[in-house]
Amino acid sequence: MVEKWHERFSPERFLRRVNIDQFIKKNEAFNESKVDTLGQPCYICKGFQGPGILLNDKSYLCKSCFEKITSITYPEKYEKLYREFIREREARNEARELLINKCLFRKASVFFKVLGLVSLLSLLIGFEYVAIPIFFGLFYLFTNTIHEKKIRRWESKYPMPEKPKLRHFHDPNAELNQNDFLVLKIFNNWPGYPPFWGYLRDFTLNRDNHRCQVSGCPSRVALQVHHKTPVSQGGEHVPSNLVTLCDFHHSLEPTEGHGRIWGKIQYRYFTMVRAHSRRNPVTPGFHYVRAHVRRLELIDESELKDIIDTYGFLCPSCENQIESFEIDRISAEVYVHCDHCQRSWIGIRKLAEETGPRLAEIFIVSKNEGQWKPNWSMLEMRSKSAFRVFYSQREKI
Repeated sequence: MVEKWHERFSPERFLRRVNIDQFIKKNEAFNESKVDTLGQPCYICKGFQGPGILLNDKSYLCKSCFEKITSITYPEKYEKLYREFIREREARNEARELLINKCLFRKASVFFKVLGLVSLLSLLIGFEYVAIPIFFGLFYLFTNTIHEKKIRRWESKYPMPEKPKLRHFHDPNAELNQNDFLVLKIFNNWPGYPPFWGYLRDFTLNRDNHRCQVSGCPSRVALQVHHKTPVSQGGEHVPSNLVTLCDFHHSLEPTEGHGRIWGKIQYRYFTMVRAHSRRNPVTPGFHYVRAHVRRLELIDESELKDIIDTYGFLCPSCENQIESFEIDRISAEVYVHCDHCQRSWIGIRKLAEETGPRLAEIFIVSKNEGQWKPNWSMLEMRSKSAFRVFYSQREKI
């Protein structure tokens, strides 16, 4: 085996596997923002040759430059390291496959394995022929063992190349050149999700400790990354413009495209009750119930305690820890009480995702304070229900 076996690998042959047309086809932003004629010069090459795409900042990118940009994953320095790693990995895999295919012991082991399986038919003639498949089986084990040892020796001599330390465009420790800043400007104004959205999403979730950033919200699952300034209004794909929200509070944002989120969560949090007749609880007879939307899985005692402990609610009057609470399931009300100043609050029992943030608006949040206020008007409009339901000493605050 030639020591510099990786020189046998052709980078051009590898790069031909990258189908640029598939990049364009799979990128929804290109289809939605495609323009046939550029209204101003291409941001990269300064040419007017169409077609192209319109970025969020109203600048243009021609098709040729778009193809180049969509193939970029990392800043130039790290992109070179990554592609070299890919080439070495592919070359090693190709060399290993070539070694296996040319190994005579592998071919012999396959040959004896086939003969051994065929010779099992001799047992139909008589059991005294059992020595034949055993003979071929032993030869198979012998040749296969030598083949595997040969592969292991080769793998120890030519280990898998180690993946280099790669940094994304938004990594604060990444080294960017002038061209990288140009590419980053395009990515930040990408119509739709940029090519490295997965990194930005993970970065935002880790920064926000995988918590919905609405204070008081207990949700730690079904998290989504929200653009504070919507993309449709020129919002950039940068960490400072991103915030982690649960699907419930994300759905309260009445920006373009968020209607589909409501369609996804309505069966999780709400159910439609059809019009029906119901027996009177006290007096004889029935009464008519109109069709309405009912909330599912209303907050319970354990969830309320977890919310109060997690966010460390303090009384707004005396600033002492809130510890006393009660849920009246008959009247469907939530009671929260301060044992020090004897003030109490009462509200309608609703979802934990609604009750927790409402409490956070009343009490002082001493722990895990979020960075986002829910847009209650979106929910009130849909549910026909007001949420300003908490009272202090039975007086509306």
